[in-house]
Amino acid sequence: MSSLTSPIDPIIIVGSGPAGLLLARYLQLHNLPCKVYERDPSPSHRPQGGTLDLHTGTGLRALKETGLLEDAQKLMRPEGEAMKVMDRSGNVLWDENGDGAWVTPGSRPEIDRQVIFDYFSRCSSYKCSLHLLRNVQLTYRTDLRNLLLSSLTPDTVSWGHEITSCIALTPTEYQITFAPPHPPVITSILIGADGAFSRIRPLLHDKRPTYTGVSMYDLLISPPNLTPTLSKFVGQGAALILHEGKCVLPQMNSGGRCKIYAALRVGEKWLDEYPLPAEGKKEAVARLFPEDEGWTGKARELIEAADEDSVVSRRIYGYPPGLKWKTDLTGVTVIGDAAHVMSPFAGEGVNQALADALLLGKTLVNTYYNSFPKSTSPAPFPLSLFPVSPPPRSIPRTPSPATLHAALRTFESRMMRRVDPELRGSAENLEMFMGPHAAERVHNFFRYMPLVFLKQVTKMGPWGWWQAVRVWWDDD
Repeated sequence: MSSLTSPIDPIIIVGSGPAGLLLARYLQLHNLPCKVYERDPSPSHRPQGGTLDLHTGTGLRALKETGLLEDAQKLMRPEGEAMKVMDRSGNVLWDENGDGAWVTPGSRPEIDRQVIFDYFSRCSSYKCSLHLLRNVQLTYRTDLRNLLLSSLTPDTVSWGHEITSCIALTPTEYQITFAPPHPPVITSILIGADGAFSRIRPLLHDKRPTYTGVSMYDLLISPPNLTPTLSKFVGQGAALILHEGKCVLPQMNSGGRCKIYAALRVGEKWLDEYPLPAEGKKEAVARLFPEDEGWTGKARELIEAADEDSVVSRRIYGYPPGLKWKTDLTGVTVIGDAAHVMSPFAGEGVNQALADALLLGKTLVNTYYNSFPKSTSPAPFPLSLFPVSPPPRSIPRTPSPATLHAALRTFESRMMRRVDPELRGSAENLEMFMGPHAAERVHNFFRYMPLVFLKQVTKMGPWGWWQAVRVWWDDD
C-alpha cells in the first residue's frame, strides 16, 4: 500500500464508546478509512450510563473540532449542573437549586461556581492553575453515543464482534480473532478503545487496573415512577447523600428519568459473596441503607422507585498516578478507559477519553499526510539552487513503521501527561466522598472553593509548575 494512488488499509478501532466513535469521526472527516468493531450486538443492547458533564477544554473541544458541537448543544441540560449535598439523615448542607441562587446555611459566596468547581472537582492541582475558564455542559450518555453514530458513514461499526484473542504476528502486524461466525482480522494499525478490561492493552503492557475499594449499584427511575416529592428531593441536577463508606447519588437525566448510583466501600469479592436475589433486587439494595443506621427514608424510596430490570452491580477499578509504559510494537495504542481508567468521582473519564480521541486523530492525520519520503538525490543544476515544494497533502500515504511508532509513542506520552493529575484527582475525590465526615468535607469543599483554589496553587511547587507548562504546551 505504498503507492500514492492506491487505497490505504483501514485503521482498526476496537470499541464503540465515545472515544472510539469520535476517533472514527475525526478520521473520516480527513478521508482516512477506518473500521470499528464492537462486542454488543446493537447500539441499544445495554444501558450507556447517566448524564455526562462535558468540559470546554476536553469533551466540548473534541465535539467542536469534529463539527458536532452545535448538534450536541441541542441535547445538553445546563440546568442539570445544580448540586445538592446532604448527610445520610437528609439534612441539606448545600443546595444550588432554585432561581439560580446558591443556598447554604450561613453562606452565600459571590463567585462563579462553574469556573471554580470545574477546576477543583477534577482536582488537577497544577493543571487547573493554567487552564482558564472551562465550562460544564451536561448531556445524556446515550444521546452522545447516538449523535456520534449518526455522524459516521454507513457500516463503519460492525456489531456483535466479541474478541476471543488478539496477538502480534510480527512487531508490525496484529491478528484479532472473533467469536464465530466472524472471520479474524489482520491489521497493521490497531486502536484499543474497548474499556477498562481492554483486550488490546495487553499488547502494550501487563499492568492491570486495581480495585478502588468501592462497588456500585446502578439503577434507573422511569418518568412515571418519579413522584413530585422524589423529584423535589433530588432537585434539577444531582444530589449527594453521603456518609462514611456509603453514599446514594441520584442524578436527573433527560426525559424525566433519574439515574441512581448506590456506592459502598467493600471488599473486591463482596458482590460475589452477597449477590442480589433473582427477584426484589432494588429492595435488597435499599436495605443496605437502613433507618436504624440513620439513613433518610427518601434514599430508600428513590432506590425502590427504580425499574427492577435496571439494577446493575459493578466494581470500580482505576489506575494510580504515574502510569507509563514502553513497547517495541508498532502501530498499536489505546485510548480512554483502555489506557487510563479512573473512578467516576472525578467526572473526567469521558472528557479525557474524547480528548484522547481528538489528539490521536490529529496524530494519525498528520502522520498519514506527512509520510512522504525525502528525495535522496538532488535536482540537477541549476534547479538545485531553488527551494523544492513539498508534495501536496491531498493524498494520504501509509507511514513507515518507524514513523508510525514514533508518532504513537509521542501521542501516549502527551496523553498520560495530561491524564496524570486526573488520576490523582479521582483517587482524592473518592476518599472525600467515601471517607470519614464525607458530607461535611464535600460541603466545605463547595463552601470554601476560593480558599481551596489558593491552597492548590501554593502547593504546586516548581515541579508542579513545570508539569503544568508541559501540559499547556502539549495542548494544541
